[in-house]
Formats: sequence, structure tokens, C-alpha cells
Amino acid sequence: MGNLLFSPSGRIGPGEFMSGVMILVVVTLVLGLLTVFAPALAALNIVGLVFFWCWVVLWVKRYHDGGKSGWMCFVPIIVWLMLGMIIGMILPGMFEDPEAAAAIAEATEDGDIMGVMKASIGGGMTVTGQIVNAVVGAALSYIVALVFNGMIKQDMHDNQFGPYGVTSDTFS
Repeated sequence: MGNLLFSPSGRIGPGEFMSGVMILVVVTLVLGLLTVFAPALAALNIVGLVFFWCWVVLWVKRYHDGGKSGWMCFVPIIVWLMLGMIIGMILPGMFEDPEAAAAIAEATEDGDIMGVMKASIGGGMTVTGQIVNAVVGAALSYIVALVFNGMIKQDMHDNQFGPYGVTSDTFS
């Protein structure tokens, strides 16, 4: 399992790729929901950097399976980031928390940087908005992975990235 998510060498087929995707989607969704209900755990968001690496690793191996360069991994990642930014501009407006907006404005006027940061936890959205944001983010990750996974044709022969039929757990 560790090799699946942390080592970019080798190749993985569509099924193994989607297994890795499900692990990442579920774990990031749980962490996202955890920070909604326990704001003190917002520092856990830094763990997102580790998960970003895991996404890169999965995509590199999947593109290797199709006989393509691992650098192609940035195509679905950029698409995911762009769609996420678009959604990130829409959702806060739909679920704006007036109390948080007032607290941010007041702390800004007072020059209280820590007050601004504290009031900004949750992005100034209601709890419902934060939950919707976490679920939509997980769904977006899954959909982008599903679409691009379907676009990468599996190379049914050995290629420069490894032998066919050897899973990432056995390939070193």
C-alpha cells in the first residue's frame, strides 16, 4: 500500500489507480469534515501537502501504465485546481456566514491579525457551507480522476516504465 501512494516508480492499471483514488478521497473528506466540527484541528490542513504528493504519485504511475511521461500528471492536476478555484469562488457566496464576515471586518478595522485569522476559519462560510465544500471537493477529485483515468489507454505490454501485470506493491 505504501508503494502505491508514495513511490512514483512503476505503473498501475486503471483498477488499482481507482483504489488509490478512493483512499485519498475518503481520507481527505474525513479530514475536511473533521476540521468543520473541530476547528482547533484546522492545522491538519497542512497534511494536504502529503496528499498532494500521493496524487502526483498515482497520476505518474497511471500515465506510466499508458506508456506516457510522468510529467503528464500535471494535466489532470491543473484541471482539478482550475475547477476547484471556480467552485471556490461560487460556494462561499452561497453559504456566507454574516457573523464571520462582520467579525473579519471588525478585526480588520482594529488591525487585529489574529482576530482576522480566527474569524476566517471555515472561509467565512456557515457550517453547512463548509460541509458542502468538503463533499464537493471530494466529488470533484473523484470525477476528475474517473474522467482522466478513462482517457489513459492501458499499455498491455511491457514498456520503459515496467513490466505489464506487475502491481505497484510487487514492483520495486
